[in-house]
Amino acid sequence: MADKLSWDEIKETYADEWIALVDHVWPNTEPVPLSGIVYAHSPDHATLIEMAKHLNEAAIVWTGKKRGEKLRAALRVDRQV
Repeated sequence: MADKLSWDEIKETYADEWIALVDHVWPNTEPVPLSGIVYAHSPDHATLIEMAKHLNEAAIVWTGKKRGEKLRAALRVDRQV
């Protein structure tokens, strides 16, 4: 299994890509995860969603800048089976 990476390591390794994180640490008070295991990655959002759609729980995160902003785009996806 892949290693758990910090958010800084994820941003550096997968710059400007959509990331599906599993086994992630993401406190409700933080705008992005603190760490996680990269399950899948792609510069294309639709491709990443297709790759990760079978997961019951994942954090879907963009590692680049949003257009015109310095904020990170982040979304948590939790599915109950």
